[in-house]
Amino acid sequence: MRAQQTTNGAARAGLICLILLAGLLTAGCAGGGTNTGMITVTLDKPAEDTATVSVEDGRAVIDVTSPSGIGGLTAVLGGGDWPDEVVVRLRLRGLERLEFGYSNFLLSTGVSSTGDPNPPLILTVVDEEGKAESASPSSNVYYPTIRFIDDGGQALATPTFPLPEGAIIEVVMPPHFHEQEQNSFWMQWIDFYR
Repeated sequence: MRAQQTTNGAARAGLICLILLAGLLTAGCAGGGTNTGMITVTLDKPAEDTATVSVEDGRAVIDVTSPSGIGGLTAVLGGGDWPDEVVVRLRLRGLERLEFGYSNFLLSTGVSSTGDPNPPLILTVVDEEGKAESASPSSNVYYPTIRFIDDGGQALATPTFPLPEGAIIEVVMPPHFHEQEQNSFWMQWIDFYR
């Protein structure tokens, strides 16, 4: 009888652990990020920011709303290869600073409040010993495409800042991102109109 109670108790404890684990995983996805099965996004400020992920026709779009204008995310690939185009849409009024990284590469840039579409991009590479070297990249493969889209879905050739209400900033991961094998990237942003 005692052995049966111990076995039943262990089975119940195991079941409770599974239920708790499932609850934590579900809460983590609902409160802290988005999971499409292919790409999981975790936000730095899940209580404030929101994100949705859609993957269609070789294009992944991570759509982020960041009311405070300061935030970050980590995107993790669940398996296979990244879609041909990976886009992060930021619903901001401007982009004072943008940093993103993958593997041992860190890129930082921004868009001036005057709307300069070609701000300097700084590439930092960390070697196996942890030494970092930074410079402006000499190859365009490191440059992300940054587009400004109005609330009607039209590209703004010469944006005015602050961007109009409902506009978005699209950051397309650079070609180099697809040349490397990694299963994740991270991104942080600061809106100069925060």
